[in-house]
Amino acid sequence: MKILDILNFSRPARLTSPLSVHQCVGNESVRTDLLEKAYQLRNDPIESMKYLLAFAVSGIHQGPVMCRSRAPFNPILGETYQAVNEKDGSKLYLEQTEHHPPTFNFSLVGPNKHFEYNGFGTINAHLDTINIIKGERVGKNLLKFDDGSLYTFTTLKTRINGIVMGDRVYNYYGDLIIKDYKHKVECIMTLSDEVQQGMLSKMWYGKTNPEYDESIAIIKQVNPQTKEKEIKAKGYASWLGQVIFDDKIYWSIFDPEQKWTQTGIDFILPSDSTKREDLISLVKGDLDEAQKNKEKLEQLQRDDQKKR
Repeated sequence: MKILDILNFSRPARLTSPLSVHQCVGNESVRTDLLEKAYQLRNDPIESMKYLLAFAVSGIHQGPVMCRSRAPFNPILGETYQAVNEKDGSKLYLEQTEHHPPTFNFSLVGPNKHFEYNGFGTINAHLDTINIIKGERVGKNLLKFDDGSLYTFTTLKTRINGIVMGDRVYNYYGDLIIKDYKHKVECIMTLSDEVQQGMLSKMWYGKTNPEYDESIAIIKQVNPQTKEKEIKAKGYASWLGQVIFDDKIYWSIFDPEQKWTQTGIDFILPSDSTKREDLISLVKGDLDEAQKNKEKLEQLQRDDQKKR
């Protein structure tokens, strides 16, 4: 059985977060105000990049916080999600376009169409040990401004400890890279993988691990004469804290909360994640009914897969 089946469909509804993967992924982009600030500062590419990093870091903060270390429901093929940002009216659309491997496409359109954020993601996960799961989202994340500026974002890898025993701990690791192709600017934030400490290493190095949720973010720009990348800014970034450059806070976990909403949308597709019967039952607290509806959806997907 594939690990994503273990994480999602085969897991009892009571152990699952009452959210779809689409809702979790969508919430990673909820701080559209940071994209708008980056857009307004597009003629100052270094300052604009700082807000793009703030947007990315604010997004990776949302996943574990929303799901509280529980696995969200894996969307069924053709499942959709649409929402509007309650603050600025940005519009979000997602659709599950493949089941194995789980793949979704997304599109986010900003206010007055100043920017569009589009792409797709394929979720890969595997057991690293009996107690640890590692995963990553492979795909493309493209941001376009209405003046033709183009940016790309990479995604960090994830590591979840405590699957079977011990505390459930969620970590990110790898490189978060943002590129501005028009101005030849690049931002890199690197997070280290968590080091496993055995008994001897605990005795030697101490009982506490170093922090793995923070990084020095470096912004570089290509010098048109030398063609070399020159450091233009260094800042501090933590997905459990804030993003700071030169004592200015660009994002903080204490910022006012923003949300996606479906209020005011004229028509929501019947395939929307919020219309899943198992999720509706789980939100109501009816665990038996949630499990029953979950199994019904699983069987419908199996039947559909046989036909395909």
